[in-house]
Amino acid sequence: MPLNLAVSSARGPSSVPDSAFALDARIAAFRYPRGVRPALGVVDLKVRTGEFVVIVGPAGAGKTTLCYCLTGVIPHFVEGAYQGAVKINGQDLAGLPLPGITALAGFVLQRPENQLFNLTVAEDVAFGPENLGWAPEDIRESVARSLAFVGMSGAAQRLSASLSGGETQRVALSCVLALDSGLFILDQPAAELDPLGRKRVYEHLRRLNREAGKTIVLVEDRLTEVVSFATRLIRLHEGRIVRDAAPAEFFTDEEALAQNIRLPDSIKLHYQLKGNLPSSCRPPAPSAPREVADRLKPLLDPAKLARLADAGAEGGARPDHQGAPTVVAVRDLGFRYPGSERWALRDLNLKFKQGEFTAIIGENGAGKTTLAKNLAGLLRPTRGQVMVAGQDSARVSTARLSDSLGYYFQDPDCQIFCDSVFDEVAFGLRVRKVSAKQIEEAVGSTLRKLGLLALRQSHPYTLSRAQRKRLALASVLVHQPRVLVVDEPAAGLDQQATTEIMDLLAEFNRAGGTVLMITHDMDAVVGYTKRSIVLAGGSVQLDAATASLGEHLDLLSGAGIELPDFCLIAHALGLPRSCRDVAELACLITQALA
Repeated sequence: MPLNLAVSSARGPSSVPDSAFALDARIAAFRYPRGVRPALGVVDLKVRTGEFVVIVGPAGAGKTTLCYCLTGVIPHFVEGAYQGAVKINGQDLAGLPLPGITALAGFVLQRPENQLFNLTVAEDVAFGPENLGWAPEDIRESVARSLAFVGMSGAAQRLSASLSGGETQRVALSCVLALDSGLFILDQPAAELDPLGRKRVYEHLRRLNREAGKTIVLVEDRLTEVVSFATRLIRLHEGRIVRDAAPAEFFTDEEALAQNIRLPDSIKLHYQLKGNLPSSCRPPAPSAPREVADRLKPLLDPAKLARLADAGAEGGARPDHQGAPTVVAVRDLGFRYPGSERWALRDLNLKFKQGEFTAIIGENGAGKTTLAKNLAGLLRPTRGQVMVAGQDSARVSTARLSDSLGYYFQDPDCQIFCDSVFDEVAFGLRVRKVSAKQIEEAVGSTLRKLGLLALRQSHPYTLSRAQRKRLALASVLVHQPRVLVVDEPAAGLDQQATTEIMDLLAEFNRAGGTVLMITHDMDAVVGYTKRSIVLAGGSVQLDAATASLGEHLDLLSGAGIELPDFCLIAHALGLPRSCRDVAELACLITQALA
């Protein structure tokens, strides 16, 4: 029988007996062995059975460390100076072995690939129930049910190593769902999914919470998809809880704007317009784009709206970089992975000119990363041709190709292997027999530009994820390639780190470099790129100006893509669809006021 969350969410944690808590955490401090300061300070967190709690905060706030404590990973597996106690359903985790905790709480790690280690998807999902001694028929039913829940029903016999990043994330979530515990602790479980995929997963979690009574504790940077069904929002800062409130109250604190978290566009727009609109038009809580537009429209002058729409109509034309040379040409490209009957890419024909900034978008499994690896020479075309700066990628070494085209991996740890930051960036230059003086100058200049100079002697794995992302980019930029292919450049980063990475790419582009960016981050697409290519099923579905994407909403939806809410608000108001961010939308709305 579904829980009555409307009643339970109205009661504060201190107003109910301890027996009603699915989770009771009282942590005094935790410091990692090499930590300069505690990763967690005093944290007192109680979660009632049936709640849906969302934890937000900037990078380094302690979100993942808190998840480790809540699931017993700290202190059972991760070492450090720990003072605290965590109880799940009244059972102290300190007295339980780590495998025994899985029956109480399911945990999805921030890096889902670390949770898959069997040969096939079915074996990975069955691993937990098998080790808990379930009957074979119950295991089979649980595997089928959990894979169906995440939209991976047909993937049971696929090799786990063959999954895309988004598919890996879905399977990791299904591994936890298969255990059918009462508490789920999820660390950004949809970070690598396409927009519609994220929405589907969170709608499923909502159903799991509302209909099955499961308790959810979720770490998520993007609040838009989850805020409507969260019972509480908790903000962490420097290892401490600085705000704990219901969604309707959480955003009344204007300090949230300065906390480096991804707020819903309706909230950001509210504060951008503060002082320009009557109080009756200010949304007290996150609102859907249509609701925001309906609230604003009566206040706007139709004639002014029409003039603004006409002025923005020219923004839909894609810059053609007339006179610029073609630096990458894809001709009749087809690619099929060995042993597979499915074509991952089908007859692609594309040209990219010097100075373009292009987004390659589409749902998980559309062929985006496969295309990127063909461009970089990491995969060789099954048929067709890829020409990079006049070189056939299939006929030259990847090392030679990298002089013209740099490839920035989605996971920075895939391209970091040296013992110091300086050596990492210098590696490719040393292989090319560049003189020591030139290496010192080139590496020093690149590290300075990316804000890493002070860390030049540090080991890469002592850096934060955001710093490792910049280090991986530095190791590519130091070669001064003409083309940069970047795969999810800001995945897993907070708002500030995302802006820093995207600004570095924009700087490279302004200097004449060509950027081809694979991403699910539509804010980055709209805010930085001029051209967008939509892939679906390995084929190009759309190749158009980014500013004109609002004219293709049905096609985008079919390809697993959703535009940011501020774009949909602009569309509903009749304002220019070339709007690039919330601040620009707020400026246009202010100009259109009656």
